[in-house]
Amino acid sequence: MRLGKIWVFVLILVLLGASSSFATVRKAGINSAAFLKIGVGARMVALGSAVTTIENDVNMIFWNPAGVEVEEGKLQATFGHNNWIYKLNHEAGAVAYHLPGIGTIGIGGIYLGLSDIPADRDIAPAGFEQYQMDTKTGDTYNYGDMAILVSYTRRFTDRFVMGSSLKFIHSSIDDETASAYAVDFGVIYRTGFRDLRIGARINNLGSDVKFFDIANPIPLSFSIGTSMSVVREGSNALTVFADAVKPQDARQLVFSGMEYNLRDILFLRGGYKFSYSGAEDRRGYKLADEGYSFGAGVNIPTPWAKVRCDYAFTTFELFDNVQRFTLTLEK
Repeated sequence: MRLGKIWVFVLILVLLGASSSFATVRKAGINSAAFLKIGVGARMVALGSAVTTIENDVNMIFWNPAGVEVEEGKLQATFGHNNWIYKLNHEAGAVAYHLPGIGTIGIGGIYLGLSDIPADRDIAPAGFEQYQMDTKTGDTYNYGDMAILVSYTRRFTDRFVMGSSLKFIHSSIDDETASAYAVDFGVIYRTGFRDLRIGARINNLGSDVKFFDIANPIPLSFSIGTSMSVVREGSNALTVFADAVKPQDARQLVFSGMEYNLRDILFLRGGYKFSYSGAEDRRGYKLADEGYSFGAGVNIPTPWAKVRCDYAFTTFELFDNVQRFTLTLEK
């Protein structure tokens, strides 16, 4: 437990060190690698992204690495597909394994991209002639963003678990590329009151993405959250989730979600983002287009593994509605 307290102290120092970034930079649209803001995992998105305290799920490598922990000797793998707006391909996958006496090691990846975009190769402005693209490279170009994560999660007591992830980020558009590095930190604590959990995470603490001579920060954010079942009868339960999220480039947000567990077989979910969904600034311009999220999941036991299929549907006003599918295996 003493080691756990040391890690908590280190995490607090990191959060305090990052707080200046939140305080000084609040301008919307400043971030590069904005694909890191897109929710990964149908279960997580269906819960309105209020997922800081979810445990024992490899999909948490994309949210709070403390939640990646799986049972000793167990392996979890997941693959997710997202029909994102404007026909963008958004794919993600991860695998985690618990090494006895060491902890849970995970590796994951995210990809967002679009091919064969019609090219409109304008002449470079004055002072940037050296960056003029070769107009003979073709009538189309490709765009792609990618992130690779490696995580480590360890439970220090039956109540306290902590995790961290190293993240490599790569962006490309036509013949130009840029890269960055980042870390995620997270903790989850079981209070001992029923199944009440509290947690905290900081995501995308790292270097800037630099194209040409212009560098922009990646989407740093800090979240605290809680969850608890408000109704429980045997293997049936209704659990509520809530997260307070502070992005670097936006105001304070509150995410919420609910999940009904029917005998650990069928799961029904819903979520909403307060101060985000349908929010407007003082001039009446919308700050976000995303609305409610809904979803469901089903556990399918097989002789060789436990299979979970999850689905999420998110409403949008200006864009097409978004559907996500995730398949998770545990063996």
